[in-house]
Amino acid sequence: MKQVRVSSPTAPSNAASLTPLPTPRERLVAALADRPCTVAQLAQAFGLSQPTMLDQVRRALRDGVIVEVAVADDERRFPSERYYATAVPVIRQPDRELLESACRGLADDVAEALAKRWCDVHAAFALTHLAREGWAFNDLWPYLNETISRRVVERVGGFGGAVAVAPPHGLAWVEELEETDLQPMDSMDRMDRNSEERTA
Repeated sequence: MKQVRVSSPTAPSNAASLTPLPTPRERLVAALADRPCTVAQLAQAFGLSQPTMLDQVRRALRDGVIVEVAVADDERRFPSERYYATAVPVIRQPDRELLESACRGLADDVAEALAKRWCDVHAAFALTHLAREGWAFNDLWPYLNETISRRVVERVGGFGGAVAVAPPHGLAWVEELEETDLQPMDSMDRMDRNSEERTA
């Protein structure tokens, strides 16, 4: 699951320097948070040519990140216009504050339970081949974190709760953009293309 993190003007400078810039795809989704847009409208917003923006839109459509939607006739400038909307939830600041507040107590409970069992996990690790081969406990934390999270999700599902499945494109949600990115969209587009070529 992926989240866009945009540096805040009030954030410490060292923290902001570690904050990754949102990708073109994430910026595209955030731009569609409030209302559907056409390629022309998106191109104007991002300062891109329409062919370049159309390429971004086509790739996002292909991967299911955005969808084409119908709009009322009185909202169209031209009958042939196509409008696009996000297919990914966009978490706005007020919603994020509400959700994080609700999750904070739950996170405290999980941390307390984890602390009680931490010695058991360390003891189990000490008996593994990995420990004898020289691996450190911290090396296994990504695996342990994924295993604990999966078990928790399985338990929640067993209680009748809804368990979300990550979409194939991997972009499960996007946070709204709170400020203009310093990096131009066209250079980010080249980075996005290079990334796709490396993973193709």
